Amino acid sequence: MTCPRLCRNLVQLVGTVLRLLGNSGYFLGLCGRSHAALAAENLFLRKQLALYQERHIKPRCATDTVQLTLIRLGR
Repeated sequence: MTCPRLCRNLVQLVGTVLRLLGNSGYFLGLCGRSHAALAAENLFLRKQLALYQERHIKPRCATDTVQLTLIRLGR
């Protein structure tokens, strides 16, 4: 591997690890929220999804980090 390619891969790895740590911290923060706050967020997300479906807008794709986090949390 050449040095620029190795550096680019290392930067991507560090970025992914930092995003995973951030997502983990966010998840732990969500665990401490009240039932009412979670219910309100759920309602907001349902309304947002209904808006996407009504306007035929495609939601943004999840990044690799978000997908990896969801897979780990699903287990």
